[in-house]
Parts: sequence; structure tokens; C-alpha cells
Amino acid sequence: MVSIILPTFNRASLVMESIQSVLEQSYRDFELIIIDDGSADDTKARINSIQDDRIRYYWFPHSGYTGRLKNFALQQAQGELIAFIDSDDMWKPGKLEQQVSLLNENPSIGFSITDVTTFKADIILIDHSYQLQHTIQCTNIFEQMKENRFLVYPSTLILRKSCFETTGYFDESMLSGDFHFNMRLAYHFDAGIIYETMLWRRVHDSNMSEQIPFENYGEFVDTFDFLYNSKMVGKKYQRQARSIAFYKMGKMYASLGNTKKARHHFLVSLKNKLYNPPCIYHLLNTWFPSKNGTPA
Repeated sequence: MVSIILPTFNRASLVMESIQSVLEQSYRDFELIIIDDGSADDTKARINSIQDDRIRYYWFPHSGYTGRLKNFALQQAQGELIAFIDSDDMWKPGKLEQQVSLLNENPSIGFSITDVTTFKADIILIDHSYQLQHTIQCTNIFEQMKENRFLVYPSTLILRKSCFETTGYFDESMLSGDFHFNMRLAYHFDAGIIYETMLWRRVHDSNMSEQIPFENYGEFVDTFDFLYNSKMVGKKYQRQARSIAFYKMGKMYASLGNTKKARHHFLVSLKNKLYNPPCIYHLLNTWFPSKNGTPA
């Protein structure tokens, strides 16, 4: 059986579409564990109206730490395989069946992922994210991930529950912890990659806030600090990650008009990679802004 974990918060209408995309999967042997992070809308009433005994719903006071919710769900999970789906995403038909078959046919791999289609409202923004298409590959992706050349989309992930004995659970000190967990998973286990878009990944206003990128880059830095301290990556990759993240955060602070924080982040970026002309340019721009007063 597959245990599917779905965290949600105040997405009553969107989560129903996510749930429906799971219930309509051709592979039927699963349980759906929904973890509600304190929704104040009618999420609970809508979910309780669904007549399907494969669904288990839990409500908690709001914390914003989805890793904690996932860890609780993992302790309730009865399946040998674990899958995840975000409450604003939708699985395409046949996704679960294809990934379960791939894992069954390849006992040496620990997890499976797929490509995604990114959309907003009725517009497809990105049809597919991976260059390869219409093929399957079983390989280790850690080297590509540590060089920022490969991205794992959490809502496509299915893994063997036994993997957690090696990787441990999600880091509950992080708001998400997805990237941190995925890096540990890829370090220890090979992946089965289905180069086909099996997920509708939704972009909308509530998942495009200014705060989300700052949190993501903070967890990005913390992850590479952990990987370095655990001797999974060398100093080169830790410094490279810190340089990239602090540069990106510096640009975001500059765009918000917070010159002091922008300057600090650019300096930290340069401390980790001194020769970075774009970063030097943006740092100088915090002292000598362009004519319109806004850093370029």
C-alpha cells in the first residue's frame, strides 16, 4: 500500500482539486493522510464530506512548519511506499501506477520522481522542466543536485518507507525542510526518474509571496552547511551555495528598498566568492544608485 501525505492550510477550494486528482488515480491501494495546519476556512467540512474510507484527516493549531506535519503523518503511515502532494498541486492520471511499477521493477532504487507542468489559472507557464523527455532513468542524482543542475519537485516524490531508517525524518527546525530532506535522500539512494510530466504544479498569489524566497534561500544555506558538516560535500560546494543564496537575497532586499540588508547580503556573498562581477556591481549600487534611485 502507498501512504500519501497531503499537508494543507486555508486552501479549501484548491485542496479539493488535489484530493480529487489522488482519488481518481488508476492505482487504488493507498491511504490519503491529510494534515491540516490550522485552517480557519471550511477545509475540514469539505474534506469530511468526502465519502472515502481511505482518507484520514488531522487538524493541528497553525505553526507554518510543514516538516512537523509530515513527520506526524509518517508516524501514522501504514504503507510500504510514501508519496507526497501539496494542497495546490494535482497529479495527472496514471502517475501513481507508473511510479509504483517502477519501484517494484527496480528494487535497487530508493525513490521515484517525475517531471511537472507549471501553470497559473488557465495558462501553461512551463510545459516541462527537464530536458530529457519520454524516457526513464535509474541513477544517482546527488552530484547534479549539489551543483544546482537538478531539481526535485516534492509533489512528484514517492519513496520506500524503509529509506527513512537511513535518512531520518524532516528537519522540524525548518519551515519546509523539503530541500534538506531531498538532498539527504539523493545522497543515500538512487532515483527512478520518469521524464514525463505527471504533475500539474500550480502557481498562484499565495505561493508567490516575497517571504517564501527568503525562507527557501535560508534553508538552502542551512542544508549545505549540514551537508558540509556531515562530510557529504566539500567546502567548495558550501561556499558556492552561500555565495549564490546571499547574492539572490541581496537582490531581493535591494528591490524592496532595504539598502542596509542588501549590502550585508552582497558582502557575505563576496566573502564566499570574491570574484563575482554582478554581485560587486549590485553592492556598489547600494552606495551609488542608478539615476532612478533603484539598484539595477
